[in-house]
Amino acid sequence: MSAGKTGILLVQLGGPTKREELKGFLYRLFADPEVLGIPFAPLRKAIAWTIATTRAPESAKTYEKIGWSPIRCWTEKSAMLLEAELGPTWPGEPPIVRSAMTCSDPLVEDVLPQLRAAGVTRLFVLPLYPQYSVTTTKGSFARVDESLEKMGWSPARVNAPDAWYSEPRFLDAHAARIEAAAALLPDPDPGATVLLYSAHSLPVSTIEKRKDPYPKQIEATCALIDERLGRRFRSRLGYQSKLGPIAWLGPSTNQILADLAREGAKQVLVCPVAFVSDHVETLYEIRMLFADEARALGIPTYAAVDGLNDHPAFIGALADISRKALLGLGDR
Repeated sequence: MSAGKTGILLVQLGGPTKREELKGFLYRLFADPEVLGIPFAPLRKAIAWTIATTRAPESAKTYEKIGWSPIRCWTEKSAMLLEAELGPTWPGEPPIVRSAMTCSDPLVEDVLPQLRAAGVTRLFVLPLYPQYSVTTTKGSFARVDESLEKMGWSPARVNAPDAWYSEPRFLDAHAARIEAAAALLPDPDPGATVLLYSAHSLPVSTIEKRKDPYPKQIEATCALIDERLGRRFRSRLGYQSKLGPIAWLGPSTNQILADLAREGAKQVLVCPVAFVSDHVETLYEIRMLFADEARALGIPTYAAVDGLNDHPAFIGALADISRKALLGLGDR
């Protein structure tokens, strides 16, 4: 193991905590070259600003319904809990853990100087995306690379694995959240419930052109959670948060709900399988929008599973990933 102080950086997308942060968040989101897929930076940034300006008023209404995004709070809590989890058993000086966002405060480029000032000589970067995608994981690593280059800082780098959806304690956390939610349903019998996994969709063009493994890894995640649950639930997978008229990965969560209504499903439990922290897509889309749709479709019982957030098994999974990378595999 390398000498010196180790810093762990948890990287997440982010989200606006108030109206004044919204336009900047949207701009950074769409200015990412992996999101719009436009290599010419001036054009991409101009389009991103136009989209951000156009979408901000309607997006503000959505965020106001959930009291603005809690993702920063959850990610900072994850960092605090991970640091506490690693400290007591760490050989030598324990790592310091910080969180940073790619699209909202605290930005990656603002947190990295804090780690350098704290004396960090070895940096472990852990994007909080269990399934790999060029639109998320790759962009997180790229933002760190760009920021380090601008700073002129070259700590010893250790990156997390590209994907960690098969981490045992990550799956345990999902299974525990699902079982806790199912126990509160009118009929707690798993055989009476359809477990609907919902994941963020991606443009089909991104999947095909970039050979993005995201959908296969989402499917694998669902299968592994089903296995953890003893296959006691009938499960389905849908994709949410599509944007614009282009073809997106499907079937949509909305379509699955409509299908389940036609099949006479009595209880539907929705699990956010690609998101580790509650934010607008879980708190608004899953808990409000889809709940209204299910009610309109005549589904008697609709419920949502809590995000992993601060679940001990989830924090344990982050600790396991960190230990394997930093203590087991060493620098790479």
